[in-house]
Amino acid sequence: MRYKNLVSALLAGALTLLAQSELYASDSLKPHAVLVAGTLHYSPELTLPVFAEELERFGFRTTVVMGEGDPEKKTENVLPGIEALDDADIAIFFMRFLKLPDDEWAPIERYIKSGKPVIGLRTANHSFKYPKEHPRYEWNDGFGRRVLGTPYIVHQQGKTKISVVPQRAKHPIMTHVDPADWESLGTLYLTRLEPGCIPLVTGTGNGKMRLLERTFGTTYVNESEADIVLWAWENEWGAKVVGSTLGHPGDFGEESFTRMLVNGACWAVDKPLPSPDEKISTWNIKRADKK
Repeated sequence: MRYKNLVSALLAGALTLLAQSELYASDSLKPHAVLVAGTLHYSPELTLPVFAEELERFGFRTTVVMGEGDPEKKTENVLPGIEALDDADIAIFFMRFLKLPDDEWAPIERYIKSGKPVIGLRTANHSFKYPKEHPRYEWNDGFGRRVLGTPYIVHQQGKTKISVVPQRAKHPIMTHVDPADWESLGTLYLTRLEPGCIPLVTGTGNGKMRLLERTFGTTYVNESEADIVLWAWENEWGAKVVGSTLGHPGDFGEESFTRMLVNGACWAVDKPLPSPDEKISTWNIKRADKK
């Protein structure tokens, strides 16, 4: 009897180990998405973790990188765990005005130059704010322009009316996206898209007429402006890019927006796109940085 019990116990243990090893192997085959929350502006510390869970539901492994406190006010230990990018298959950046130390910048530079896919949200086109004398000063505009497809220009005021570009409805990112217009609670960001960017979604917003002089040129802003708010691109390192100036927490309450993000992630890593019958999650999230 003792012998039978011992054999049974050993067999049960072996089966458990086998199941665990198969699960580990299965997980290791899933594309690894690293989501980087490098600002408190527009509350990505609230939106990126729930979106990471959504990606896991569609077959991704995920890591969310964020530090404590306001990353824009720090120059050390800004993004602990950023080395997760070395194992990433896709990176999702939501950062603003960072001054990273060398050891935290290095994994980002390695990832960028690897040619792996990138998604940039809202303020990601102005992720860095190094002083003029800093060797990475060029990346203040260069990250947006070279990695994502546009530098930061300026933003309008109030809400933004969102419309799908009809002639791009068959792009994979737009698969099963409701073509109806909707309203974003975020202000319209103006862009200066690089050649080759494919416009997928537009926005219209209002603001003050003004003349802007930037290092890359002069822009006259009209009271009412329309611009591209979501696009696809291939950057100079050959990376598939999904760039968007959307990303206000209210946008995560729109099924069209979250479907485009899920589609974009799947398209970027060559995963099958969600079917029209698969539910896409939305969330009612309020900005924590503004009461």
